[in-house]
Amino acid sequence: MGVDRVAPARLTDDAPQRAGAHADVLAVFAVLWAFANLFHVWGPSGRATAVFDDVTTVAVTHVVVGLLAVAVLVRPRSTAWLTALAVAGPVSFWFEAPVVGSHWALVCLVDLGILVAIVWTKGHDRVALERRFVPFARVALLGFYSFAAFSKLNSAFFTPRVSCGNYYFDELAGSLHVTVHSATAGWWAHLVPIGTAGVELSVPVLLLFPVTRRFGVVLGLVFHSLIALDQSHLFSDFSSVLTALFTLFLPAAFASDVVARWRSLTDQARESVRTVVVVGALALLGVQWYGHGKGLYRVFLDGRMWAWLLLDALVLVLVVHHLVATRTRRIDVPLRPQRWLWIVVALVVFNGAAPYLELRTAYAFNMYANLVTAGGDSNHFIVRRTLPLTDDQRDLVAIVSSSDPGLEAYATSKFDIPFLQLRDYLSHHRDVAVTYRRHGEVRTVAHAADDPALVEPVPSWESKLFAFRSLDELDPPRCQPAFLPAL
Repeated sequence: MGVDRVAPARLTDDAPQRAGAHADVLAVFAVLWAFANLFHVWGPSGRATAVFDDVTTVAVTHVVVGLLAVAVLVRPRSTAWLTALAVAGPVSFWFEAPVVGSHWALVCLVDLGILVAIVWTKGHDRVALERRFVPFARVALLGFYSFAAFSKLNSAFFTPRVSCGNYYFDELAGSLHVTVHSATAGWWAHLVPIGTAGVELSVPVLLLFPVTRRFGVVLGLVFHSLIALDQSHLFSDFSSVLTALFTLFLPAAFASDVVARWRSLTDQARESVRTVVVVGALALLGVQWYGHGKGLYRVFLDGRMWAWLLLDALVLVLVVHHLVATRTRRIDVPLRPQRWLWIVVALVVFNGAAPYLELRTAYAFNMYANLVTAGGDSNHFIVRRTLPLTDDQRDLVAIVSSSDPGLEAYATSKFDIPFLQLRDYLSHHRDVAVTYRRHGEVRTVAHAADDPALVEPVPSWESKLFAFRSLDELDPPRCQPAFLPAL
């Protein structure tokens, strides 16, 4: 990753000014990272809705994440609050898994990078902390984005009638009250998956080189701003994470510019803005946690939407203004993690490679891609065969019927489940009646517990770390826009 190196002499030029700039980088990142955590808690993955009526471990972790994110917004230069938020993220991820989005897996890995950097610097020197953490965060984003883009290079994604690209394009248009049927629109239907894959493949390449980095940042921010306009399937949780990481590819002068604009406001204006942001965030969290009353909950939904639109617009304006003002300058930023942080980089790569090793297909940076890697086969254009390290996806179950509405969805949608996932689900739903087909044999049980093999518990660590999403019985495989109960 040594594409562009910063000469040691340049790091010491104008030392006081540069030290302040580097401290500003962490402060701006902390604000955007806090919002990314809030949008996860507020988003479709949020499990703290009506938490006062249904107290669960995951809901409690989301309450903690939400409160710590607000604390970071109040004190963005506090290493202690950033550390606490970075601890809460992986804890929340563990309890959410395996039903968790790839964006939260990325957050978990970046949080681990924050913690490694903080321990390494002993948390005292924020300039040293920034210089160790930020190059890692850039590489983590490059790894995540490269795997996400690479996963779309498969035959199904480029088949408009089943492509996730067309599915979400139509959904985005519909949520904006525009009727589009791109999946059946003739020759131009192919432009949607081609354009989507083209953009996603371009972004990491553009970010890699100093001369094209500004275009990569703008393209990434604009692309994910457009995606997050979808009001049917909320993507602000995903886009907010990428926004925080994309801005790290800008020079430290960008953060200094943002901080200077903030300090140029009067004390009264700054206090007013801070109050609106903090009180607004707490109010949204409170309404979400209470969860009762359609009218009141509508306030939460609208407030969440406007919070994202305002934040996104502000970031875009600040970034574009800075890049226009510095349009003649190359963006030289280091892309080489240091020492212990390479371990976390290896975890990013391992997670992205998991589908091709058949270790996991859930939260493995292969979202919305129509990618199938099972039983040694793959529909990927380049990775034609997998290297299976497990046999779990060779043992598939087709649900014929069930008393459980979630399992019945598999029967109507024609998606098969790895037996491992069915066991894991039924071990917690032992009274479910189910008729299923496995190895060509159809069996019916009035209660899942009548067959001990069906309800044999799966160890928690295995359930979370080796989770497989369901597989389409049809060919080409359709876009699977949501988790079903057994994944």
